[in-house]
This record gives sequence, C-alpha cells and structure tokens, in this order.
Amino acid sequence: MIQLTSRDGEEMKVSVIVPVYNAEVYLKKCLDSLVNQTYKNIEIILINDGSTDNSLDIIKKYQKKHENIIVINQENHGQGYARNKGIEKSNGEFIMFVDSDDYVDTDIVKKLVGSIKDNDAVVCNIYKVINENLLEFHNYLEYGSDKINFMLSHPGPVAKLYRKKVLKNIGFLENVYYEDLAFTPLVALNINNVSYVNDYLYYYVIHDDSTMKKKEFNEKINSIFKVMDYLKKNLNEYQEELEYLYIEHLLYSATLRYLDYSNTKDELLKINKIMREYPNWQKNIYYQKKSSKFKLVCQLAYHQKYFLLQIIKKIFGK
Repeated sequence: MIQLTSRDGEEMKVSVIVPVYNAEVYLKKCLDSLVNQTYKNIEIILINDGSTDNSLDIIKKYQKKHENIIVINQENHGQGYARNKGIEKSNGEFIMFVDSDDYVDTDIVKKLVGSIKDNDAVVCNIYKVINENLLEFHNYLEYGSDKINFMLSHPGPVAKLYRKKVLKNIGFLENVYYEDLAFTPLVALNINNVSYVNDYLYYYVIHDDSTMKKKEFNEKINSIFKVMDYLKKNLNEYQEELEYLYIEHLLYSATLRYLDYSNTKDELLKINKIMREYPNWQKNIYYQKKSSKFKLVCQLAYHQKYFLLQIIKKIFGK
C-alpha cells in the first residue's frame, strides 16, 4: 500500500529545491510542473543565483500566486552553493532537486513519496529531451547492494527523493563544475536501502549551450581533477567502487570531453598519468559489466589512441 502520510495522518512535507540562473526561457515550464503537483504538501524553494535576465520577475509572479513558494535571492555563487542554501532553508522530511531548465511529471512527488516506504531514498527514470524528442534513460544500475547501486548510478541529484537525514553533514562542493559527482557517492555512504520507481517522471532538457557542450575551453572543466581527488579522500573503504568512478568519469567521460578542444594535451596526459595508479583497472568488476563500446573507448583512451577516439566520436557521438 502506498504510504503518503505520517503517523498523525498528515501528508509528509517535501522540499523541492530549484537553483535558478538566467533560466527565463525555460523557467515557466519548470514551475508549472511543480505548482501543479498532485501531492500538495510541498514547499518549492527557488534560489535566484544572481540572474541577469527576467528570471527573478518570473519567480516573483509565481510566488504571488502560490503561497508554498519560498524565494531566496542572492548574488551569483554557483549551483552548488545555491543547492546548499536550499537544503539549509528546507523544512521538509524529504528533499528533491529540480533544475530550472528541466520539468517533471505532475505525479512525480506523489509517486516517489508513495514508494519510499522505510527506505532512505527513491529513484525514478529520466526522459532526456533533445530538440523535443524524448530519449529514455534508465537512472538506476543494479551492480550490488542498494548502497553500491546508488553510489555508481548516474551522479545527478535530480530524479531522486531523499530523506533529509541522509544529507546531514553532506553538501555540494561550491565554485566547481561536476559538483553532482562529488555529492551523490558521498550521500550513498549514508544510505542503506533505496526504492526504485520504473517510471519516467523527470524531463532532463539538453541544450546546445549547456556548460559541458560549449566548444570554447573553460578552465573550470578542469574541476574534474579536484572532484576526483575529493572522492579519493572520502571513499577509502570502497576502493573497487572508487576505481570504477575513475574509469567512468575520468578515463571515459573526461577524455572524450577534452577531445572536443585542441589545446588539452596536458589534461589528457594528466588523465593517463592518474590512471597508471590503477594498473589493474581492466579487472574491475563494474567495468566488466559495461558495454563493448564503453570498453573500447576506455582501452583507446588508456593507450592514448586519440585519433581513433575522434573517429569514434564522429561516428557514434558522445
């Protein structure tokens, strides 16, 4: 039976945290999907992170119509800082994150709260929205225990509902890219049991102008090295999992990303040097479960066959 209420019979409160920065084009669709939730005991915390467009005006208009909207207006500090501020100000038993350029199914909160039961978190699937086309994305891997599955699945904090207590003493890194990757594996340390809803309830909108798709090199992309060091310091008891995170997010993803630029030879060499610290990475139990394409890319990256990787990128795309 779906459990939506606390022992006193009231719906348990959910805090939905939405950082907003220059999102005027997408914000209304996002907010409409939140204010029309079928689950009513929610507070919508909107953190305007120094927007220079009309985002704040849109936020204020929605706040006037909906008393469950809480607005935090601040100078620009980045998404990690904004999410941390939202957690700090939240009053709910549960926390959910939504990005301001995305939108959600109007039943997402009801379904996630109804499925969490006595567990620490619940995860649902994602639709990737690319030029209005929907691509199904399975958001939860089954590699082992719930803790390990959560640690190694997609690091984004969205399409998940957390008990607030599991976020205690854990926050997002600030002033870096890849703050999600530094967040989710550490949250997993506080998690024992996870529910999974096999429905596509979150719409992740992919834009050509997103941070990771810009063709002009930005030094902040090098935050990946800081984030991986951060994980290394905090996952001492999970060496197999840590090794896999290096394989997926450094050897595979970061290599392909750096290949988008012509001046990243030093960064590619740095990746290769770091991976030499894991001489047996090909025996990693989680790597062994990956697709042949994934393994091929990793092999070519490790052996610095970047010209062949460029050809593969053109054929298959990232």
